[in-house]
Amino acid sequence: MSRPEQKEYPFGQTSYIATFDDGQLARHELKESEPSWRSESYAKDSSLRILDHHQGVGTIRTCNNRELDEVLAGPPRQLRIFLLLPTVHERIAEDLFEQAKKAHIQNGMTEAEAAFEVSKAAAMLKKNELYDKAIVDPADPQDPEMRREDRMNISRDALLKIITKYDIAPGTCSHIRGQEQIFGSRTTKNKNNEVTAVEFWYAIRARAYFRDIDKDADLKMTVVTKYDVATKSTVVLLKYRSFNDLATKLKVDLVSKLEELIQQPETQDIAHNPFAVSLLHFNCTAQWYRRAARDPRDSVRDEEEKAHVLSKQQKNELKAINVRRLHLTMRNLDQDKLQLNQTIGTIKSLRKQHESFQKYVMKKLALEDRDWLYLRVDEEMDRLDDQLRYLRASIEDVCGRAQRLLDLLFNLVGQQSARWSEKVGTQAMHESANMRAIAIVSMLFLPGTFISVRSYLTSWAFFNVS
Repeated sequence: MSRPEQKEYPFGQTSYIATFDDGQLARHELKESEPSWRSESYAKDSSLRILDHHQGVGTIRTCNNRELDEVLAGPPRQLRIFLLLPTVHERIAEDLFEQAKKAHIQNGMTEAEAAFEVSKAAAMLKKNELYDKAIVDPADPQDPEMRREDRMNISRDALLKIITKYDIAPGTCSHIRGQEQIFGSRTTKNKNNEVTAVEFWYAIRARAYFRDIDKDADLKMTVVTKYDVATKSTVVLLKYRSFNDLATKLKVDLVSKLEELIQQPETQDIAHNPFAVSLLHFNCTAQWYRRAARDPRDSVRDEEEKAHVLSKQQKNELKAINVRRLHLTMRNLDQDKLQLNQTIGTIKSLRKQHESFQKYVMKKLALEDRDWLYLRVDEEMDRLDDQLRYLRASIEDVCGRAQRLLDLLFNLVGQQSARWSEKVGTQAMHESANMRAIAIVSMLFLPGTFISVRSYLTSWAFFNVS
């Protein structure tokens, strides 16, 4: 008797339901394609970092395809993290200051002035702790010759094996390889109406704007988490992706926090709650936004000082305000607000799922019956929610100040236009008086001239043929 044909993920999964799961989209997102900043290519052989914690002992290793098969065939762990690290599309941090210097010189500055501006940019980056020239991107291979842009550290077969082994929802594929970042969840029950697995996925972004070189640092953190009730084990599929290498410091900080989490013996006390592990990314994101918010605030403050101090020293006070700088600052602050709103919404969705987890999995309906970890997670979510809301309010304040500067600029334009109109009107009045004198002179002399010429033309002497 022939064996039934094994269908490729996700159609071969017993949990797959066509009504809820879009298998065609999942296959499209996971297909082999040309590398681009929207869809990375796969590695020929994996170099996947796997972080395990079990019973107080942490293990960190980097596995190829063969070693990954051995890991998947082994027993489950309390907490297992698969870390996907795609290489960046654009590398500008290595010669960041040289490029900034060239840009300043092209804008009309002398080399000494450009060097001074670049030194200010370096001081700003160092002060705000957004970038460190000495750090190395963990996504880069050890051999620089092997590096290719927009390439993940996992092969397609290996990724399919992982999501098939742990029965990951098809809806996560647009997060893992696409640009999706909405919150999703799935709860699985058996025939006895008992919860067998809880799964949730989302993506959040941390952004910063480097105004001196007009570049964004944007790191997308994709988090796919699945908790198995029978084994009380949590599997997390993480992906840290950035368009350029300006967000490398945040990426390094996140990897360092993951390693600290895995190595700490106390992790065994929180591994049974998958929501506790997710808080790590929100902490790092909030701190990144807090540091990144300093530069736009300083930029707007500088423009305010120019508008009220330098304008007095210039004949054309409109030149004191850098309109393009304000526009770029507001554009990026709008993106920051959008991402903060999305992150705040994600925390709200996580809180809702955490409540369901306590009711249907932990069987703790009353608040007084729940353990310390529930209270700690709930308190941390409150703190992070308040911090992100404060950051959003701070960004809105900077946006308001920038908008008021633009309003001031328009008012200055109106005042200058009114002054020019007044000057033109005064000159027109003087010209009208001169024209009136000319008209009076013309009225006095032209009639006599006209009569003399007319008399001559109509005389018989003019028409005498002889």
